[in-house]
Amino acid sequence: MRRTCVIGAGPSGLAASKVLASRNVPFDCFEAGSGVGGLWRYGNDNGMSGVYASLHTNISKQSMAFSSLALPDTCPVFPHHSLMLAYLEDYAASFGLHRHIEFGTRVTSVRPLDDGGWEVVCRRRGGPAEETRRYTEVVVANGHHWDPRLPSPAVPGAEEFAGTAIHSHDYRTPDPYAGRRVLVIGMGNSACEIAAEISRTAARTFLSARDAAHLFPKVLLGRPADHLAWSPLSDLPRLLKDPALRLLLRLTRGSTTRYGLPAPVRGPLAGHPSTSDELLSQLARGAVTPKPGVSSFGRETALFSDGSREPVDAVVYATGYRISFPFLAPSLFAAPDGRTELYLRTIPPRLPGLYFMGLAQPSGAAFPLLEPQAEWIAELIEGTVAPPSPAHMTRMIAREWRRHRKTYVSTYRHGIEIDFRSYRRALRRERRAGRRRARGAVPALPAVAGPAPAADAV
Repeated sequence: MRRTCVIGAGPSGLAASKVLASRNVPFDCFEAGSGVGGLWRYGNDNGMSGVYASLHTNISKQSMAFSSLALPDTCPVFPHHSLMLAYLEDYAASFGLHRHIEFGTRVTSVRPLDDGGWEVVCRRRGGPAEETRRYTEVVVANGHHWDPRLPSPAVPGAEEFAGTAIHSHDYRTPDPYAGRRVLVIGMGNSACEIAAEISRTAARTFLSARDAAHLFPKVLLGRPADHLAWSPLSDLPRLLKDPALRLLLRLTRGSTTRYGLPAPVRGPLAGHPSTSDELLSQLARGAVTPKPGVSSFGRETALFSDGSREPVDAVVYATGYRISFPFLAPSLFAAPDGRTELYLRTIPPRLPGLYFMGLAQPSGAAFPLLEPQAEWIAELIEGTVAPPSPAHMTRMIAREWRRHRKTYVSTYRHGIEIDFRSYRRALRRERRAGRRRARGAVPALPAVAGPAPAADAV
């Protein structure tokens, strides 16, 4: 009897569960925490949420919602994390998902079986022993913003630094930093927002970034900036879109050099956008001091690449997250350098019955892509669509990675970066092609699972 395992009850796992439930596909969903929501549950007892107390979305509510359930009209344009959790709880309740979810249950091992299918080992919180179950398919939806990534190798002198040092995953409120000299390392969304928040009460706040980045305001021309994805600008070819967006930013925000930031070398579409309104204000006020990359630490100082040295009492590493799957053997599947060898960010070509959700990072919200991705996975499970051959998928992955390297910055953070519209179109094309393959009795993936060969792929 076919039965699917879904790992995680965050946004990706909920979307997968909703689609499988609507199609009457038998499945179990395992969630290590006590409730749904994943990273959106503040203080989640699964230990994986890095949400801080004041966090609001940097994407508008219209873009954040699943296609099957809108956020309430009463919700502000940029919702607080508590409202996003309430929305996800409503989503789970609206589609009757709680009865499928085993809370407080952590998956510890997933491995392929020689005769097909997957062995899943899980442990219930407080339970006496691990439990082993067998599934025909496994949907991995454990997220990619939970495993903190620190500089590697470590910054010289970091072990001698006498102040406090944490990753932004462990940041909750600015209270511990009042009156202190604080260094925030990074230039992503968390770095920008945390530096701005800390600077209200800190004695001094430094924001250190190795590379210049485009800083987007949350609102452009009176509309949420993410609405640009639906504007006429998005239909322009990339050759024109990039300079058009650069001009729009300059007209609405001015040059970042006016705020003391270095001028970005690459175009605004070459990297994941960093969005913050408050940081620009705090930079203009002098409450935040921009600095280049950190060269080394002393006991109470930080030396920067421009030769300057500053006294520092505390460091917050806003240096992103690793993509990791602790329940999968690295020899079976891993994400070296932040890249995943997945066809359409979903299928490992030579591991039949294993699927991944939510490992496609658009410049805007990922929520609207999750249900279409889950629909495709459900169709593959049902057999109404057939995948390409493993060899074809491997070739397509390699081709996509070559294209990716020409489009985005070659950093860990951008390993799963995608264009929202292009990915959505690709999913639609693949689902149509898969239906044709299924009608033509094209052979599906081989029955025996095994490790995928190494390939230069996304």
